Amino acid sequence: MTRSPHDDHWSQPPSAQRPVHITAAAVLLILSALLACSIALDDPEMTQFLYLLFFVTIGAAVRFCGGGRKARVTATVTAALLLLYLGPFVLWGLLDPGGLYQPEYAVRAILGVIASGTGVTLLYVPPGRAYFRAHQRRTGPT
Repeated sequence: MTRSPHDDHWSQPPSAQRPVHITAAAVLLILSALLACSIALDDPEMTQFLYLLFFVTIGAAVRFCGGGRKARVTATVTAALLLLYLGPFVLWGLLDPGGLYQPEYAVRAILGVIASGTGVTLLYVPPGRAYFRAHQRRTGPT
């Protein structure tokens, strides 16, 4: 008697419950985008771009909380773009305290960079990678 691969009753891999640090990563990435938007209120050239990044970050956070690997990459790219935007505010705020961008911009930018970096790191630590890998096995390749 031959068996088909679908007839075996091997134990299924454990269900991929979302680890707490994936939710924490979503919160941190959204917080960093919100901090960048608070700085962008005084930078009219970048306001629309940062609001777009903010909404893309929210969408990516919702999707990667569900196990979407592409959303994890999207969140990483938006975090890198936010880092490129926030980096100069750190320098301008710290190097020229009496200038246009006060030290409060530097503090908000530093908090945004830290939140963004921590959020991306949480997405790529081994339990996070295991969560995305397990979700891909359950749903098939995307």
